[in-house]
Amino acid sequence: MSHHITGRPITEMKSVLADAVELAGGQHAWSRKTGIPQSVVSLTLSGRRDVSENIVNALGYVTRTVCLPMKGQNA
Repeated sequence: MSHHITGRPITEMKSVLADAVELAGGQHAWSRKTGIPQSVVSLTLSGRRDVSENIVNALGYVTRTVCLPMKGQNA
């Protein structure tokens, strides 16, 4: 039995984080729940820090490297 898994681009994870923080009741609450420092959450949401793999994992996702064809190279 095969499963079709749809991933999310890393660029969407900031929005996923914002939703998770709101559902948790704020940055401090989400930080306590996940162990990710609130300062890291704040910097990530403000765009001053990239979404880290730890945050991706805390949101219930994993990161995977994929190879995509370059435009016009694999036609």
